[in-house]
Amino acid sequence: MNFQQWQPLSQTVDQFFRGAMAPALPPPRLRADVYESTDGDTFVVEIPVPGVKPEEITIEATSDTITVVTQPKPESEAERRRYLQREQPAGAMSRVIEFPEEIDTDNVKATLEYGILKLEVPKAAIGRRKVIKVMAAR
Repeated sequence: MNFQQWQPLSQTVDQFFRGAMAPALPPPRLRADVYESTDGDTFVVEIPVPGVKPEEITIEATSDTITVVTQPKPESEAERRRYLQREQPAGAMSRVIEFPEEIDTDNVKATLEYGILKLEVPKAAIGRRKVIKVMAAR
């Protein structure tokens, strides 16, 4: 037997599960690693987004959350493929990351390198301890 003989059965099973299970399954979600920098002043977020271009990423910040949304452009007619198996998620995905304390939304930095979106999220100065240097009067 070859693959072509199994294709109708595979399509039937896929259609059944898409129809029966689709409402129960949540949409795909971006995975994220979140950690504190060694100095403790910044949260770092790393999200794998292979194949996504910078212009296809939207980032919004509130006082204690960051929302990341990827919206890849659909494949053009020439790029469409007849997949035998597709495990990489396609289409829009998102992630809301909540932080345990307030963040400085004006100074969040985002870079995309080798398919990894890296966010450097400074903690808000409110409530943070600051050392003040005493200067000699002249």
